Amino acid sequence: MNKIKLYRFFSFLVLLLSLVFIYPTFQSNNLPSWWSYIFPANKVNLGLDLRGGIFVVLGLNKKVSSSVISEKEASKIKAEILNKKILIRDILTNQNNEIILTFYDSESLESAKKELDENTNYILSITPETILIILKEDFMLKTKNNLLKQVKNILSNRIDQFGVIESSIQLSGTERIIVQIPGINESDRERILNIISKTAMLEFKPVVEEGDSLAVLIQKYKDQENKFSFYEGVDDNYLATIKSSKLKGESIEDASVSYDEFNRPYVSFSLDKSGSSIFSKITKENIGNKIAIILDGKVKSAPVVQSQIFGSGSISGTFTFEEANDLAIILKSGSLPIPISILQEKTIGPSLGLDSIQNGKNSIIFASILIFMFMIYYYRKLGLVCDFALVFNLICIFGLLSLFGVTLTFPGIAGLVLTLGMAVDGNIIIYERIKEELNKGKDVISSIELGFDRSVSTIIDANFTTLIAAICMFLLGDGPIKGFAVTLSIGLFSTIFSNIVFARVLTKYFVKSLPPMRGQNEV
Repeated sequence: MNKIKLYRFFSFLVLLLSLVFIYPTFQSNNLPSWWSYIFPANKVNLGLDLRGGIFVVLGLNKKVSSSVISEKEASKIKAEILNKKILIRDILTNQNNEIILTFYDSESLESAKKELDENTNYILSITPETILIILKEDFMLKTKNNLLKQVKNILSNRIDQFGVIESSIQLSGTERIIVQIPGINESDRERILNIISKTAMLEFKPVVEEGDSLAVLIQKYKDQENKFSFYEGVDDNYLATIKSSKLKGESIEDASVSYDEFNRPYVSFSLDKSGSSIFSKITKENIGNKIAIILDGKVKSAPVVQSQIFGSGSISGTFTFEEANDLAIILKSGSLPIPISILQEKTIGPSLGLDSIQNGKNSIIFASILIFMFMIYYYRKLGLVCDFALVFNLICIFGLLSLFGVTLTFPGIAGLVLTLGMAVDGNIIIYERIKEELNKGKDVISSIELGFDRSVSTIIDANFTTLIAAICMFLLGDGPIKGFAVTLSIGLFSTIFSNIVFARVLTKYFVKSLPPMRGQNEV
């Protein structure tokens, strides 16, 4: 098999595969049941700027996140020390996010110091009765990054349970998450924002005392402020509770909406094995007393414990069905390990998205018409070869976009238009080479062969340097810049194949089917 037959085979194969890959994009609802077993069912998705939806930037509160990390580390240290049978009087965190361990005797202190010295993430300060632990900055930063990744996964679960598809959740830097959800209408906007921004830190804390004045409660326990927390109750009163919560939302195994005898919605939940054990112990110890159910720092209810409770419970309040359902989704997907807040939010209407799509279509059509006219005018009959090669190139590009399930954005459309111009550059290089060979007096077939052979390295070099820039944009850029880089990169690979392989096959076929050419103007 000679070179031109091999090129012809690969051109036909690539065209056929591209058409197969494109099919799900236009017929996603009509695919036969066997399709996904044989061919990819991915399709080109429309981005936020084309389809409309919401764009949200979430960020960490540095002070709060540092406090959460130190409290988690304090709990971990307490568990490890107690596991080593070392007596400890108390363990607290202060306002500087330092961990303070107090001991009964010097022997326990020395034993704990020996264990803590092995951890390179701690800086220890020793007094006769206490050990002060300062967490190193690199440890805090690494822990924040890990917690941010957990937040990203939990948010993905929440949005999936809400019923949204094709959402995009990406980490941006070390303290931000970018959420893009296309196709969301105005009525669902507030619900989505509530779902993705709520920490869902569920805590169960025994109530120590309740009163009508918050100031009185704080004054009464001011000498023990590290042991107690204070909240506004649901009955126009204030509650003092134990600061630490042994049972949190992480133990919830399932949550759903239920109705009471008055048809009012509430959220019922079930606990895992570990949570059930803790809950039964807490309720047993507090029969006749109140336990505050606290969600994100706000008391939802404070029922009196009538008897020991094991593996389930409920959260009641003045919920609508949507609010109760959203809370169930949040609890079921898990509480965020670290609080986040909305830094930026914008809503893109579907009409603006349709305008962008129409503008994108117009730009591609207009650019294609101008290129087709120029190539036919300047290169005469072989300009048609370039035009057919451009159509082939576009089919291949959309085939690759569909294969990888790329989300197409307006900057991505700009990348496609740029690719068309670069594809023509390759054809121009080839045809100018052919002209040079004709000027030397060589016959048409030889000139075409030499023109393609001597243009390959130039075309590859030009596209490769652009590919390097596209890769840098993808790695260092974000959002729209990445969309531009992806379509540009895919277009470059398709352009190289179209210029070197398909255009050669079509040119040879076109030349052989025409009467003998009279000179270089025909080329």
